[in-house]
Amino acid sequence: MPLDHAHVEGLVAATVRHPVAVLFGIAEVRPDGCWITQVQADGGRIRGVQRKRHLGEDEEGFETATDTTVFELGVARYASIICAESTLARTWDANAAAGASLHLLSAAPGLTGRRTDAEGRRAGLEWWESAGLADAQRHARRLGAWVGVATQAGSTVDEDFPGVAAMVSPDGAIVARLPDERPGTLLVELPIPFEVQPIRWAVRVLLVDDAGRTLLAEFGDDHPAARWWVPPGGGIEAGEDDRATARRELREELGRDDLVLGERLGGRGGTFRPAGRWFTQHERWYLCRCDAFEVPPEVVDAVRAEGIRELRWWSVDELRAHDVVTAPRGLADLLERILAGDLPDPDGDLGR
Repeated sequence: MPLDHAHVEGLVAATVRHPVAVLFGIAEVRPDGCWITQVQADGGRIRGVQRKRHLGEDEEGFETATDTTVFELGVARYASIICAESTLARTWDANAAAGASLHLLSAAPGLTGRRTDAEGRRAGLEWWESAGLADAQRHARRLGAWVGVATQAGSTVDEDFPGVAAMVSPDGAIVARLPDERPGTLLVELPIPFEVQPIRWAVRVLLVDDAGRTLLAEFGDDHPAARWWVPPGGGIEAGEDDRATARRELREELGRDDLVLGERLGGRGGTFRPAGRWFTQHERWYLCRCDAFEVPPEVVDAVRAEGIRELRWWSVDELRAHDVVTAPRGLADLLERILAGDLPDPDGDLGR
């Protein structure tokens, strides 16, 4: 499939609804040939691709790439190793030379024939442990880098694959792993810095009217997968405390300077790339109960120049019925809790 195929676009769009970066593989068709390709996406956009630099057996129909791509997560850099590339030091060295501190090995272990009984599956798993997984450990030690491994798992029409998910530390130790060949999910927290300096601190105000609705602002661009709704607010300026920032932001974004801040609701934050530029922001949230109001047209026009596409009151049911992308993604649940009188921990994390 080409990079603009609907299946690719669906995975890319999921990086907004589920705020993650993803790396996934396709057999890519281009006018100049076919490629085994890893695609990296975040924020609703394809950010880069790595086409396979060393082909394995029975891959003669594909082209071979020469370029090395390093992907970004804030200030962190990572790169891809695709299947048979794991056997060659030059592919690992090219990634490292380009600045990667994390290598992600994705593979479909090349077993021959069916492995339908316990003995066959065990033998296939042991072979992969001595091959691709051992490659990951060896090069992790050699380069002093983290290596994540994920392989195809389960059966196709003519093959059975030993599924392995593992994280290998820079000393070559397997620090986390799924227990066997069954498909599963492995979650590992790595000590790799990714926050972008300087870190921006901000305040957001969750306005709730008597009908239980909240006023949200829509940010994003014309790409439908890159739009999201958040409460009004913004960055803390020099000399301001939280409440001074909230008053200024509510005046600038809503045209109101008479709204009274209530309880602190918690905080959230992370490193994001919503408009093609990485930044790290941490937010403190406050509740404001108020009567419903309309934002003056001249204020709406002014905030559009600041990147706000629309301002709208939303109920819990409307947020869920329209499948609205919010930040945090659980904003509808948070609003429902508040309406039920269950305020969150003021020092807690509201989520991504």
